[in-house]
Amino acid sequence: MTGGGGAIMFKGKIVFLFFAFLVLTAFASVSEAKTIYVPDDYEKIQWAVDNASAGDMIIVRDGIYNESITVSKHLTIKSENGPENCIVNGTGSDVFIIDVFTLIADGIKIEGFTITGGYDGIYIFSNNNTIINNNIRSNNWWGIFLDCSDNNSISNNNISSNNEGGIYLYGSDNNNISNNNISSNKWYGIYLYYSYENTIRKNEFINDGIFVYYYSYGNIVEDNKVNGKPLVYLEVKSDKFIDNAGQVILVRCKNITVMNSELTNTDVGIELWESDNCLISNNNISSNNYEGIYLYCSNNNIISDNIIRSNKRDGISLIGSNNNSILNNNINSNNYDGIELAGSNNSISNNNICSNNDDGIELSFSNNNSISDNIIGSNKYNGIFLWNSNNNSISENNISSNDDGIELSFSNNNSISNNIIRSNKYGIYLWISNNNIIYLNNFINNTGNVHFAPSSYNLWNSTEKITYTYRGSEFTNYMGNYWDDYTGYDANGDGIGDIPYSIYADEDKYPLIEPFENYFMPKKAQIFDTGRPENPYPSISGKFIGTIKTNKKIIAKKLYTYACEGTGGHTEYVLICNKTWCAEAKWESYKGDWMNISFNKTVILMPYETYNITIVTGSYPQIHHTSSLKTENGWINCTEFIDVNGKKYDDWIPAIMLWS
Repeated sequence: MTGGGGAIMFKGKIVFLFFAFLVLTAFASVSEAKTIYVPDDYEKIQWAVDNASAGDMIIVRDGIYNESITVSKHLTIKSENGPENCIVNGTGSDVFIIDVFTLIADGIKIEGFTITGGYDGIYIFSNNNTIINNNIRSNNWWGIFLDCSDNNSISNNNISSNNEGGIYLYGSDNNNISNNNISSNKWYGIYLYYSYENTIRKNEFINDGIFVYYYSYGNIVEDNKVNGKPLVYLEVKSDKFIDNAGQVILVRCKNITVMNSELTNTDVGIELWESDNCLISNNNISSNNYEGIYLYCSNNNIISDNIIRSNKRDGISLIGSNNNSILNNNINSNNYDGIELAGSNNSISNNNICSNNDDGIELSFSNNNSISDNIIGSNKYNGIFLWNSNNNSISENNISSNDDGIELSFSNNNSISNNIIRSNKYGIYLWISNNNIIYLNNFINNTGNVHFAPSSYNLWNSTEKITYTYRGSEFTNYMGNYWDDYTGYDANGDGIGDIPYSIYADEDKYPLIEPFENYFMPKKAQIFDTGRPENPYPSISGKFIGTIKTNKKIIAKKLYTYACEGTGGHTEYVLICNKTWCAEAKWESYKGDWMNISFNKTVILMPYETYNITIVTGSYPQIHHTSSLKTENGWINCTEFIDVNGKKYDDWIPAIMLWS
């Protein structure tokens, strides 16, 4: 920033001018702390400072003081009767463009002034200072400027009225900014530049926001309220935004947490631009002028457990954003689309997506998405709408009381299975969409089960035979869908209709006699299996640290270890974590099924989400000697393996299986 940069250069000159003074006073004897009164003892505040000793208190009586003050000692300077009665006006100084207060010693306290005029209201080039109960207003450059200053406390100040900005932190860490009222500044409420691990808590921003820019990491922004501009606009990583009210905009961010916030009545509740690995959870995102949550080219984020309603555009919109997990959200009541994906590949599961003004879920030019276990109901148009979107999986959803349950337009090779499609105008609407596999769905009480456009040819049964139990007997056959208007018969009692169900030019050759939940069939194992390596040696026990990313939902209760032949190879301890939970399993010695250990909670790995895994092995487990291993259901990667002798490897992966 031009203004900020200029301020820093100017301040450097001030610090140099006082360096000689600091050297001369460094060896002065420390006398007993005393209280000095202005104007009783000294007419000007600066004269009182010059004649005070470290540890003294300066009390400033009511009045207007036209001066700029530089504090080079550990002092307390406070007004006698509060900021309404004691004004320090820097424009009355004899020095051109200088700050009202300049702090260049540690441990200074400034309390109870109205501070106006000058360049910055308070410029700090020192540590462990306290700025409290001041009014900083009217035509300053920055209200408070922290320049390479740490561990300061700035609280209960009013910073307002035509300042260029409220508070600027440059290279300043571990400061506490709390309970301030920051309003009507021309630029930003708070601006962070190369500033780390600051806490910004319980501030009120009126027509302002926080702008965090350029490598400011590890900050906590908690329980702030904003009216007007965005709460956060930043380029950072590993910050936390908790219990705030306003708008959040993240630009080129990583590892940000946004939780428990009221993001309402603004433009977009949360925007992510080129931002990855963030957690957006347990927020109320409602009544905004545009989207509730908007992601642009942002990957590997988790959007979970939010209330998203009554936004004028989409509840959640993802543009060119991949490998995000959208789960357990309540997305209802008058958003435009509940969820919209454009050019994106993500997982959408366990959401309640109801009563939106257009579609429940809309995909355009979006391939390889997983849409599962959602309740999608009472949306004005489609429950799920696919436009030019291929190779998506739509499974185990309850889709009811929409205009059309599922609509496919120019969308091919999608899998639609195990859905309950009930009480829609059309259960499924197909428009020039081919080679989709549609089976084991229930079509119940729809006005029309299928609307079929020309040039659409699809498969309406499983691609392979399935073994299932029906009315106490086991059968193996292809399986189609349940149609409530099917009038065929089942002569052999296998639960499969003997004549096809006609669907215009297509047909369901294996229609179900009853809804699919009456057919009991073992689910294909949802496991993550590295398999056995071709050459498991060399092998030795040690600690493996790595990551797992699956391509489908994995549900696991146990970890199995492949042991080298003739050994007791096993896993003694395993820990799997993401940003919101951890599960662990411990070995219980060589007894029973000792190659399996059980987790303390069910492990659910969502597709395309990265999980951290630590495995402590015993004896001689089989080892894959590679840094990254692709399996049928995803990848496991090695960060490091430290063997029992302390030797480190980056290409040792224990051979294991996660299963139920």
